[in-house]
Order: sequence, then structure tokens, then C-alpha cells
Amino acid sequence: MDHRPPSTANESPLPRRAGKLAYVVALLAMLAAGTFNMITRAIADAELEGYEEDLPAPSLRLATVRDESFQASATAWFNQRWGLRGHAVRTDNSIVVNLFGETRSNNVVLGRNGVLISFEDTNYMNRSEPPDATVAQAKTIARVQAKLRSRGKVMVPVIMPAKTTFFQDAVPREVQRRGAFGRAEDDLYGAMVRALDAEQVTYVDGRRLLSDRPPSAVFTRTGRHWRLSAACRVLQAVVDAARPELPELGQDQLDCRAHVDPDPSIEEEDYDLFRLLNTWNPRPAGVEVDVLDGAKGPPALNVPTLFVGSSYLYKFLRVSQALEVFRASLFYYYDAFVVDTTTTRITKRVKPFTDEWREDTFSKRLFIVGLLETYIPYENDRFFAEMIRELDAPSTP
Repeated sequence: MDHRPPSTANESPLPRRAGKLAYVVALLAMLAAGTFNMITRAIADAELEGYEEDLPAPSLRLATVRDESFQASATAWFNQRWGLRGHAVRTDNSIVVNLFGETRSNNVVLGRNGVLISFEDTNYMNRSEPPDATVAQAKTIARVQAKLRSRGKVMVPVIMPAKTTFFQDAVPREVQRRGAFGRAEDDLYGAMVRALDAEQVTYVDGRRLLSDRPPSAVFTRTGRHWRLSAACRVLQAVVDAARPELPELGQDQLDCRAHVDPDPSIEEEDYDLFRLLNTWNPRPAGVEVDVLDGAKGPPALNVPTLFVGSSYLYKFLRVSQALEVFRASLFYYYDAFVVDTTTTRITKRVKPFTDEWREDTFSKRLFIVGLLETYIPYENDRFFAEMIRELDAPSTP
């Protein structure tokens, strides 16, 4: 006996089949359209943010077909070049973010109250490791600073805060590692500060310096990197720290006055995490992007400077450009690429222990070296090792 309701028992299967067929046809049509666009580029695809390695064309050989590596590489290559990929990715991401409150990005964590956080910063808050390596790096920093000082040069390490330090309450519980979350406060950052103090290193603790400010004054909710006004305040502290050993600085100060851009570009660094979501969402409102409008710096502040560190130091470079200070200078980006601080363009690779490298490095009077809290104790360890090796050599300038 059929116990189904009459309306269901008598329902024709044709509408359901028609629906499935329409779904399959739509998918095939979309696949064909994307493949056609891949060849003709008749429609401009939506751009995607983030770094992606360009996959090589698959190698069609009997051996690669038999071990199925060709099939896998061909699929990956096709997916990367499919003509409507950007539109599909942004549409899918928009659905996931707006309906489910999740993200497909491996680099961005959706925090509470609309705060976006880099995965690397949440990972930092979950780290639990002994302070031995941190103490060792602090001792190395002390040696480098002393060796440079004996040659009339000043190195000022700068501790730059992780975003999670100021937005710890925004980190979702599901990414907090039980028993480890928050231990980096003492095991990494705390250990570094104590060790630098014990070694009597001259340094600037940007995290402590900015602790009197609300989180939104240090980081925007949509960006990974600190705000320009916060970076300028820390750079002023670097000038103050270096002043006793660089008397030519006099008593001059950086003019860090700034205003908020009323119509900032979505390309501003303060939106970098939002852009990585790759959605169709409009630019978030209420994000305060700083514009420096202070007076140009006096000639005394044009000390030849070498900046060393991660992308966080680009904010120092923007201060240098806006206020026309710290000239002539270079930036060793991740100690791998040489960046001209006037144009912020990469000019060449860093090639340690060459005559060109020695001229670029030791022609500078002030060394500003970043210690991003997220990467303690590994930030710039290669640069410090290179300095030890070079400064121990008798021929160093």
C-alpha cells in the first residue's frame, strides 16, 4: 500500500528531471563560455588579489599519463587559466562570506565585529615555544649593534606589533589553540624585551609605545599593516633613540600631523586583507586611511639610512617620502631585494659580501631594523648573521 500523501504519490517525475537537466546544461554552458573566453579573451575577467605561482603547461608523455601526473597538472593548469575564473571565484567567495560567515582564503581570518586578521598573526598568538631562540637572537642583536657602534654607525631595532596584540578579543574561538593562545605575550615578545634590556640594547618598542592608543588608531579593521600615523610616531621614537649617537640630528622632530582621507582608494594598504577575500562586496565604510600633512623635515633629518625588514617598513618609507627625511636611503626588503626609498621600486637583489653590497650597506649612518612581533625570533636573523660575519672580518670599512 502506498502511504505517501496523494499530491506526492501522483506527482510526475518530469519536473524533477527537467530541473536536473537544466542544472547540468547551465553548468556545461558556463564551462563552455569560460573555455571560449580563455581562448578569445572577449570578456575581461575579474581580477583576483594575492600571490599565485604561475603553473607551467602540462607535459604530455606516456609516462605522465600512466602515472596520472599529466591529468592532475593539466586540470590545475586549466583551472588557473579558465576564462571566467575570476568571476566564479568572487561569486563563490561572496556567498561563503556573506551567507556563512566563513572565508576560503588561507591568509585571512574573519574576526569578530568585522575585524579581518592575517592567519600569520593568529598563528603567532597560538605559538608556545621556549624563549631560548629569542634570547639568542637578542644577544646577536647586541653584538651587531656594538660592532656597528665601534665603526661610528647606529643600529636601532624596532619591535613592531602584531595586529592580534591590539585585537586579541576579535580572534574567533575556533582558531584559538587551547592551552597555547596568548602565551606568545610572555614566551616571545616578553622574552625579547627582557633579553634586549638585559643586553643593554638601544631599541624602540613600538608595541609598548602605541599601547596607549585604541586598536583602531594602530590598525584598520580591514588591513594587516599598521596605520601611517602610528608608524610615524614610532619612527620619531627611532630618531630620539639614535640622537645621542648621531649628534647631527640635533633636536629636530618629525611632523606627524595627519588627516583621514575622505575618499581613500581601495588599493590602499589599509584594505589589503579585505582585498584578499576576493568578493564582490563594496569597499567597507568607516575605514580611516591616514594622509600625512606635516611640514617637510629639516636637512638635519636627512641621515643616510638603511631600512631592513618586512613589508611593515613600507610605512616608514612613506613617512620618509612625505616628509622628505632619511635621505639618501635604501630598504633591504626581507634582506632579499634592494628598494629605492624615493621611488619604492625594487632595483636589484641583495648580494651579501660583494663590493657593491658593502658600499650600499656601510655607506649608511643609521640602520633601522624591523622586529615584527609576529615573526619573533626569526625576523631578520639572516641579516644579523651577515653583519656578524662581515663585521668580524678585518677588512670591513
